[in-house]
Amino acid sequence: MNRPPHEKTFAEVRRSFSNHMSLAFESEGFSPLVGRIFALLLFSKEPMSLQDLSQHLGVTKAAVSVQVRALEKHCMCQKVPTGSDRRDYYYIAQDFSLTAMRTNKQKIHSVKEQCDSILASLESLSTIGQEERPAFEESKRRFLEMSAMYQLFLARMEGIEEEWMELRERLFREEEGVEGIG
Repeated sequence: MNRPPHEKTFAEVRRSFSNHMSLAFESEGFSPLVGRIFALLLFSKEPMSLQDLSQHLGVTKAAVSVQVRALEKHCMCQKVPTGSDRRDYYYIAQDFSLTAMRTNKQKIHSVKEQCDSILASLESLSTIGQEERPAFEESKRRFLEMSAMYQLFLARMEGIEEEWMELRERLFREEEGVEGIG
């Protein structure tokens, strides 16, 4: 079966997303492997063992074990109990999207607090040398601007968790309704 040249295969979509997640997690200070594990779990219909993950990713089971704990620690995946064998299986956490939202909101809040702390320190300075005055004023303006920007982000995010949970619930209800028709 021929496909149009611009159309990707499912495998190509998965690989592209895995590469993207690898870079995204690395930019957040994680190992790139964490992003690849997360992507693999997102595309997996069933829980995966450490052995399954290591085989799919072409890395050692020990490397996967260490990195999957980072996902587990940040509530992005969870260990799933199985009755049939002693291996650990992992699956994407049901509320991974809410966890990601809360994590990003917390990062924004943390940066805003740091900006406010710097502003308070700048305001408390009693003497500024004449040669430092231009840099002092520019720094103060920049931190004031950043603080205001992050405050705007936080204000716009107010109520977003509740809104997301309602939307997510509607998405799942609609999905179930569509499946029930067929």
